[in-house]
Amino acid sequence: MSAAPKPPPLDRDPELAEVVSDAMDVVSNPTDLLITLLALTLAAAVGVLVTRALKQRIGHQRPVLLTVVEYLCTPVLTLLTLGVLSLFGGSFGNPLIGLAATLLLLFLVIRFFGMAVELLFRPTLPLKIMLRAVTVVAWLALVVGVFVDRSQPLAKLYGASFKFGGINVSSQGLVAGLIGGVVIAIVALWGDKTVTKLLRRSRTLQPNYILALSRIFSVAIWIAATLAIFAASDINITALAAFGGALGIGLGLGLQKLAASYISGLIVLFEQSVRVGDNIVSNSVSGRVTRMTVRYTMIRTRDGVEAIVPNDLLTNNVIVNQSWSDRNLRLVCGVLVKGDTDLELARTLFVEAMNAQPRVLQEPAPHMYITGVNDKGIQLDGHFWISDPENGQNNVASDIYDAVLGAFRKNGVQLVAS
Repeated sequence: MSAAPKPPPLDRDPELAEVVSDAMDVVSNPTDLLITLLALTLAAAVGVLVTRALKQRIGHQRPVLLTVVEYLCTPVLTLLTLGVLSLFGGSFGNPLIGLAATLLLLFLVIRFFGMAVELLFRPTLPLKIMLRAVTVVAWLALVVGVFVDRSQPLAKLYGASFKFGGINVSSQGLVAGLIGGVVIAIVALWGDKTVTKLLRRSRTLQPNYILALSRIFSVAIWIAATLAIFAASDINITALAAFGGALGIGLGLGLQKLAASYISGLIVLFEQSVRVGDNIVSNSVSGRVTRMTVRYTMIRTRDGVEAIVPNDLLTNNVIVNQSWSDRNLRLVCGVLVKGDTDLELARTLFVEAMNAQPRVLQEPAPHMYITGVNDKGIQLDGHFWISDPENGQNNVASDIYDAVLGAFRKNGVQLVAS
């Protein structure tokens, strides 16, 4: 189904020429033509009505059976009805009905291939609708090809061609490109999804590598699909070189920032300088990386806001990755106590308050340091580590301050008023 069927010319197929000639003789007889049209209308009505009833009975619970009915039921029932009518003989057995039955049989074959493509590759809804439409287009192109030698307008339409920017485009090529393009797009989409699923099932590749490789394969698949569609349309790809070069320059100038983001995204993914789950600081945006694509990285800040950072900013600026080598993060809590304070007691109470928090790591253990002495008092800073910064940093510091203040009040340790 990659190209529209092209029947042999009538002057090279005597049998087909004789069948068409006999059918045209029936058209010249008004009575036989009317009977033939009534027979065809009756057969088509039977096919459509029975198909509709079957679809309602099947419903959407059995999608495979429903697809088979939607594709094949109407042409099969129409053919069977024409066959039953032809058994009566007389006008119902004329050559025009025979030719119509032959064309319907060809339509059934085309629909069968369309059904096979849909069941094998399971396209999305828009592509599914387009696939069913192009089966009708392919059949109409076949019908036009059969009668093209007997109609000058059809012959002109069938052989029409025009130039667009130095590229020769024919009506046959457009039809073939439409039919083949839909099928190629369906196969390409299926291939893209299949490669992505296979990469995600890998237990050896890192998530960043999986995302980068899936995007590279996706681009390669769609480039190959585009070239195949041009080939099916009988368009000389070399003729697109000049047009493609000018378009590429225009897109390069207009979308250079977007292209830089995509290239930077691949660099970041392959280098793994930033990974999903990392806590980073980028351009005053601090938070946890929740999603990465080839174009941007999404960071969830501590305020619960999602910040979308273009990947070129990650490669052109300094990035603080708080979980590059490990997820441990050191935090500092400080208080200013009076100069006559019992420092040993104050430090002991502070360390006990830090150790009492379940999120504070015991290895490395919390420590207290005197970081400043002035006329106002003595600065005590408690250093501690956590392994889950994505769960918040200010909350654990707040719990430590709360415990320290309570312990200081009970033991008479006084803070310096600001």
